[in-house]
Amino acid sequence: MQVAWHRSLLPQVLDDLRGLSELDEELVDAALQAISDLASRRRIGKALGARLVSGDLEGCRRLRFDLPGQRPERYRIVYRLRPTEGEPDTVEVISVGPRGGHAVYQEAVTRLDARPGTGEGT
Repeated sequence: MQVAWHRSLLPQVLDDLRGLSELDEELVDAALQAISDLASRRRIGKALGARLVSGDLEGCRRLRFDLPGQRPERYRIVYRLRPTEGEPDTVEVISVGPRGGHAVYQEAVTRLDARPGTGEGT
C-alpha cells in the first residue's frame, strides 16, 4: 500500500473554497474530496506548462472536479508535487475555482510569482 502524501494549501485557497461555497456548499465537499484523492494517489491530474492564455505553470498539474454526475467538469484544482515531481511527499494546492475564462490558472500564476523562492531548483 502506498503512503499518502501530505497536503499543503496556499493561504488564498481558503478564499477560493469560500467562493465555491457561495455557489454551492457541495462544491466545497467535492473540492476537498478531490484534494484527498490526490493525496491518497487515487487520482492524478494533467501536467500543465507555459500557455499564452494563462502564463507559465511549468511543474504544476490540474485536476478536474465538479458535483457528482455533472459533466463536463467545470472546476479545477491547480497543484504541484513537492519537493519534486519525481519524489514527492506533498501535494501543494495553489488555486481552486471555475475553469471558465482560465481565471483559476491565471490566479495560480499570480500566486506563484508572488512567492519568494518558487523557481526551479528550490
